[in-house]
Amino acid sequence: MTLQKRPGRGASNATPAGFMPTRGTARRSFFVPSPSQIAERGFVAVDFETANRMGGVSACQLAMVKVLDGQIIDRLNTLIRPPKGWDSFEFTYLHGISAADVADAPDWSNIADAVSHFVGGATVYAHNAAFDSRVWRQLDEYFGTTTLPSPFFCSYRTAQRLIPGLPNYKLPTVLHACAPDYQLNHHRADSDAEACALIVCALQRRAQAS
Repeated sequence: MTLQKRPGRGASNATPAGFMPTRGTARRSFFVPSPSQIAERGFVAVDFETANRMGGVSACQLAMVKVLDGQIIDRLNTLIRPPKGWDSFEFTYLHGISAADVADAPDWSNIADAVSHFVGGATVYAHNAAFDSRVWRQLDEYFGTTTLPSPFFCSYRTAQRLIPGLPNYKLPTVLHACAPDYQLNHHRADSDAEACALIVCALQRRAQAS
């Protein structure tokens, strides 16, 4: 799915000086699915990239991968143009995205409906859900949208429970344990979201076998 830019719908004109995103996150346990939840047939894996350290309002890429019965059935991948004041690109060295790349990209208000429609009430996973859920919540707060899904689970925390003993639980490490043949392009949201999806599929299989 590709998203087209269209006129904004009343996004906030707040600047960093006038908008303070909330920083709190749910307790870790909230990010780990129960046995019945991890067994659900469908889910969406998500990954955000941000332009800088200023918070979720600086999101510059979003990718989502929809899975049903262990198979990827749909994808959404879009660049996002951060609002003025939040658009300094400190992290280009990580993800390769620059201000020029997002100059003609939609802002969050232009894609919120499509994002919500894509999720469609499915369970959502991210690898380090504390980060991605915070980005999502801060975008909603800034633009006045209501798209943050629930439940929102963490493949990082779930892997800690189901695959004990790994040297760490960073995305490349868990991916190697779950889907070693996948060629990860780390810090590109489309690749990271697909990696998260593959990890969750592997975790589902482990949970079913236990």
